[in-house]
Amino acid sequence: MPRQPSKKSPIRQLRAIIGKTQSEFAKSIGVSPSALKRIENKDLKLSRKIAQRIEAEAGADKTKLLSGQLRDVLGKTYTAQFYAKWKKHRTYQDPAIASEHAKRLGWWIEILLRASAVGSKRRLWQVRDALYDALSTCYSDFDLQRPVKDILAKHRMKWTPGALTPEELSEIERERVREEQV
Repeated sequence: MPRQPSKKSPIRQLRAIIGKTQSEFAKSIGVSPSALKRIENKDLKLSRKIAQRIEAEAGADKTKLLSGQLRDVLGKTYTAQFYAKWKKHRTYQDPAIASEHAKRLGWWIEILLRASAVGSKRRLWQVRDALYDALSTCYSDFDLQRPVKDILAKHRMKWTPGALTPEELSEIERERVREEQV
């Protein structure tokens, strides 16, 4: 029988309500079980990034979690009934929904990149690299290697965010050959 925890944790309380082990919950939010244990024991500070993932997974308000409290996203006491409704709403997923979210996200990414290339900030390459880093984080933290590989195989491509596309590489090669001919 596991020993009683010595420190109160809203995440441990959340897990008890939704009936997930530390390992199961850690996997669902894309962190290692040891990292989750350290957060619950207050040996590691809960980051905004992990709080956001918990909110997306379980509907627990990230701002309240960061202040050490457990509330649902509506600001009410967190319950198993709320979690069941949250999961029912969040469980339905298919490629069409993913494609719709990609379109929405793509627009915002374009705005960020365009804004980063103008004015006094001029941070295009830093913003681009941060976006590539976010893609790679999702790819690894949420164990998406296999499904990504399967999707990309249909297009005869590999996971290389930020790399030049085959068309861009071909164009560079054509330009190189033209320059050699001159």
